[in-house]
Amino acid sequence: MITEKILGAYSAIGTLPPADQAAWYRRAAGEWGINAFEIPILAGQALPDELVETFADLGASLVVTMVAQWAGRGQAHPTYGLAAPEAADRQSALLDLCSALQHCTELAGRGIRIRNLAVHTGCKSAEPIAHAIAFHQSLIEIQQRVAEVLEHTVLCVELTDHRPLEHAVPFPAAKKAALTSDEVVQTVAAVNRQVSSGSPVQIEINWGRLLVNGDEPLPELERLLGGAVPLAGVILSGAGASPDGYMDSHNSHLDPASGFSAADGIACARVLADSAQTCFIGMKCSVKAPDELSVEQVLEAQVELLDQMA
Repeated sequence: MITEKILGAYSAIGTLPPADQAAWYRRAAGEWGINAFEIPILAGQALPDELVETFADLGASLVVTMVAQWAGRGQAHPTYGLAAPEAADRQSALLDLCSALQHCTELAGRGIRIRNLAVHTGCKSAEPIAHAIAFHQSLIEIQQRVAEVLEHTVLCVELTDHRPLEHAVPFPAAKKAALTSDEVVQTVAAVNRQVSSGSPVQIEINWGRLLVNGDEPLPELERLLGGAVPLAGVILSGAGASPDGYMDSHNSHLDPASGFSAADGIACARVLADSAQTCFIGMKCSVKAPDELSVEQVLEAQVELLDQMA
């Protein structure tokens, strides 16, 4: 069952001045009827006042993603992450997560609903078992903290690209995750068997990042829906085609080489609508198509497709 539609507008408007971004969010709510958004939050960087005021005025719901935080820090510190076996690297990621969580609590205090907080493992630097143990420890700590300070927020883990280190597509366009999708699901299931308060940790899917992995997104979605971990939702986007395979660049269905079409979006929505699980569906697309399009073209195309979904 689809319970909410999410617009990840920041991928198209994130480089605009904050006042211009705010105007797009107000248009999304006022003209297009979308009042739930995916946004990144970075450690130590509060959202611009213009966005906070806009989200507060709209009473918006937010899906907060931390993938940009891990990808950004990972370029300079490849052993950094919530699944880092080295204690110092893992604690650094946890401190950054706590910083972002503080921003989330401040937003919640303004009446902005933090629907989900999405984290992921960080980069591969050791054997899977060491990463899984570290990630398990991190999720236990984070889930307890979220339950304490944001009782209505669901912690989720985004499945992201985990190509092997020797793969030709460079980080961060691929290879952002220390664990495979199955290893993440097994780790999250173990966490959920252990926690005693708050909501179970859930899984979030990004269509484009499954493409980067070489997965077939729709069968993977159907498989995960039948698994042991609840599904928070799906963010739809394509990827960037290259001679070495797909790259994580959020190309839209307006790009015929993106691996994602309008028909894919409709099929995904149909699977979610028929599921007994309660999930969100959203879109996050850049202005690459492959030539750059206008923000208006990209956002209007996303909203039009979301409108066709159950």
